[in-house]
Amino acid sequence: MSEDVAIRLPGAADAAQLLTLLERLQQESDTFTLADADDPISVDQEGEQIEQIKRSPAHLLLVASLGDQLIGVLSVSPTHEGNVGELGVAVEQAYWHQGIGTALVDEALYWAETASALAAVGLIVQTRNVAAVKLYTKLGFTRTKTPPETVTDDAGNQVTAVEMVYPLNDQGLADED
Repeated sequence: MSEDVAIRLPGAADAAQLLTLLERLQQESDTFTLADADDPISVDQEGEQIEQIKRSPAHLLLVASLGDQLIGVLSVSPTHEGNVGELGVAVEQAYWHQGIGTALVDEALYWAETASALAAVGLIVQTRNVAAVKLYTKLGFTRTKTPPETVTDDAGNQVTAVEMVYPLNDQGLADED
């Protein structure tokens, strides 16, 4: 393959392709779930959201593209704690195990450390997604003391998920206890 994968901020012009990618990702994987999947939005609304996210110091949206085609996506959104960003990442199955997910998460952690006011980045990962757990551990995420939870995947199956966190600074989560 002669083209390189680019990791970049999307623009409003990517809205239609991003919505299509998110739909494909949900169909390909039973470990990828969208919070607002039952509340579809228009291409124009998605474009507006992309532009709002680009202006927000608390949100990040990245895409992985191969030429003109979007093949992966990553988001960081603030949680109810405010100083913790929730990370979500997905790559099309045809591009798994090629370092794209790692590159997306690396870029997000760099942003979180250098451009955000977050104390930590956290995520919830299904334990059956062994590759993802291994990736997050390799990148410095650790399991929290929160007990594993049972979540329902898109197929209606009950699966175990764990919370993992990547602390960003010395004040981080330890001081909140």
